[in-house]
Amino acid sequence: MENSRRFPLILDGFWIKILAILTMTIDHIGVYMPASPWTLAFRYIGRLALPLFIFMVVEGALHTKNFKKYALRLGVMAAFISITIVTIELIPGLSFSIRNFGNIFLDLLLGALAVSLIDQKNWAIKALALLPIAYGIASFTADALEFCGCYGKILWFPYFLRTQYGFFGILLSVVFYVAKKLADVFILYQHNTTGIDLEIYDDSDLKRHAQNLLAFLALGVVSFILYVTGSLMPYKFVNWDLQLQAFAVVSGVFILLYNGRRGYNKKWFQYGAYLYYPIHLTILYLIFSLI
Repeated sequence: MENSRRFPLILDGFWIKILAILTMTIDHIGVYMPASPWTLAFRYIGRLALPLFIFMVVEGALHTKNFKKYALRLGVMAAFISITIVTIELIPGLSFSIRNFGNIFLDLLLGALAVSLIDQKNWAIKALALLPIAYGIASFTADALEFCGCYGKILWFPYFLRTQYGFFGILLSVVFYVAKKLADVFILYQHNTTGIDLEIYDDSDLKRHAQNLLAFLALGVVSFILYVTGSLMPYKFVNWDLQLQAFAVVSGVFILLYNGRRGYNKKWFQYGAYLYYPIHLTILYLIFSLI
């Protein structure tokens, strides 16, 4: 089974996170930099960040020893970003704003909650996963209606409480979870067909390859849906390019190389990865303000 692997499993969780952070940073440089032929290229590269972050959040939500603490960390950062957005908006004469960057931690938190709920055995609890998804749909709808000017400011759902990517990030979390479960079904089928013990499959690369490939295919399906949605919806209702976001499917190449291991995970990196988001936005603003 080891010789059958198609892609080398060379990336652990640490390197997936590093790639996500790097592509996110490149994306935000593209946001700040003056319009040029490079701007769009930077934004395209930045599309790879979200699926990689989401992929690792799903891994974290399913493998953490204490989901409550895991969700609490995401929740604290989501609250911090929301408060920061409002505070900055209230400072008169300040041109810096992270409102347009959104609150990515809210997407990650809701995605983790959806996955954790679906993973429960009780069907009544599983059904609660519809709530995070509905929240994402409501965020997308509020953004669309506000952007087109159909209803002015939507005060019942203020911008600082909305997800950054509407329902896309939460939907992606769910399909990544489904991909893992379909891989389990495939391995069970292999076990029933070959008679090889399940523990042997668990220790081989076959299961990891199946999970990665199905996650890649799931990402492709969601990206296609996003592309079609962007093609069909009138542009006046969409304040971010859905067709551009569909380029996120390219990040699946890195997912195919994931080996399922956590990798380097010291405390400073865990918390540094959370704090990097607001810190790098501030640094980029200061740099481009001086240029």
